[in-house]
Amino acid sequence: ILIQHFIMKRIKTQLAILMLGLSAFLLSCSDFLDQENPSVVSVDTYWNNKEEAEAMLAGCYNVLQQQGLYYNYYNSCDPRALDGFGTTDGNSGWWFWSPAEMALSWGNQSPSHELVDVVWKACYKGIARCNEVIYYVPQMGEEKITQADADRILGEAKFLRAFYYNYLTSLFRDVPLSKEPTLTGYIPISSKADIVDFITQELKGVAESDVLPVTVAAEERGRATKGAAWALLCRIYLYNEKWIEAAEAAKEVMTLGYELENDYLTLFSEAGNTSKEVIFSVRFSATADGTDNQMRGFLSTRNNEDFFTPIVVNQNLMDEYYDINGNSIAESSYSTDELKEAENRDPRWRYNFVFKKADDGGITGYINKYQDYTVTEKNADNQDYYVIRYADVLLMRAEALAMVNSSGNKTEIEGLINQIRDRVSVGMPHVTDAEITNAGGLLNVIKHERRVELAFEGHRYFDLRRWGEYNKLTEYNYIGETKSHVWPIPQGELDNNKSLVQAAEWGGK
Repeated sequence: ILIQHFIMKRIKTQLAILMLGLSAFLLSCSDFLDQENPSVVSVDTYWNNKEEAEAMLAGCYNVLQQQGLYYNYYNSCDPRALDGFGTTDGNSGWWFWSPAEMALSWGNQSPSHELVDVVWKACYKGIARCNEVIYYVPQMGEEKITQADADRILGEAKFLRAFYYNYLTSLFRDVPLSKEPTLTGYIPISSKADIVDFITQELKGVAESDVLPVTVAAEERGRATKGAAWALLCRIYLYNEKWIEAAEAAKEVMTLGYELENDYLTLFSEAGNTSKEVIFSVRFSATADGTDNQMRGFLSTRNNEDFFTPIVVNQNLMDEYYDINGNSIAESSYSTDELKEAENRDPRWRYNFVFKKADDGGITGYINKYQDYTVTEKNADNQDYYVIRYADVLLMRAEALAMVNSSGNKTEIEGLINQIRDRVSVGMPHVTDAEITNAGGLLNVIKHERRVELAFEGHRYFDLRRWGEYNKLTEYNYIGETKSHVWPIPQGELDNNKSLVQAAEWGGK
């Protein structure tokens, strides 16, 4: 397992082995909830100093790289987890389909599908590891770790626990809420509302305090910061229709010195890893410690001598991009053939896609984002995956303000969108009243900007669910719209934990 590179240098070999051995107990919710606490007899062994506490924290971060989250196990829905690699109205996703990929791509997932099971297990593995850190670090005492280091480590673990629970509740809705290390017996389902209240209160306490740094050194990137805590809080509030709170959390982020990266291509390259636009990222390395590993080629994918991810993009997504004058395709004065030329389109059109022309004049679009053209070796780079970046925060504030009072906040909302369009490498026209009218309202302008700015970054699937646009989630929806509202609890979890109750949409009571 690839541990975060910034922490690996401090982990002794024996500590890593101990941590990974412990993680074997924590494979799923039902597994770890039914085990005797594996740490009770070894607290004095594991928690002796800062380095050992950091090693355990590394395991919390490591889960972000697990299958089902940000590691490309499901080629059609990862690496931009659940974004549109074969799901939603983003692309066709024909690349190496498996039954698990097809479950989401075609809208026929079930409690027995692997995708449902692996996402559940990955999140609960992360939660279990965070619970260990949150429970035992305070018991170490200042003779083993300074209060400042203990508080920071706790803050990071609470950030990650909130992250995993937000992921779970956004997909499965009501799930077991575990706050402490493994217990005997089973934990029943908690309501999504109760879990959201718990993680937002805890995360707000972290964000409002000074336990997390505002910035970290380049070699420490990927760790939770104060800005990351506020940004995640904004996302959780937005996902749960707490518009005023979401807008305020985004405003806090905007005071912390983040900036939009002027060069869109540079942002999605190794050079962009340290950009002031990146708020929280998952660290990846194609050649960690100088040797190949399973993350090789995670992001930068070369097809022979070309740079692009060989997944076909739907025409629907390509047509979302305006012409260079800021007009939608339907309103554009350019001809159909002229709109196929990059110089006539929103520059993000060519940054996010690469096109292959057919003999008949048609074009096929493939995914170009995250292709680092400075990498010379095929399928290998050390590029991070951006979970939250500043452009997303600006658009989340814009959406929250629009939901509160679109007309009353019109000037600020337009200004937030215009900041993103003003990138030197983008330079698209500002929002106009005509654009708002043609789009059907200011909220639809925000939806447009999210789609063209954040394509293939893991947001579209969750955006559509948040907006109630379930008809766009899949190309074919075999399970029907009602079941699209929530993922089913994995069948294996129901079999092992009799206190769990399946979602009503999937036959539960």
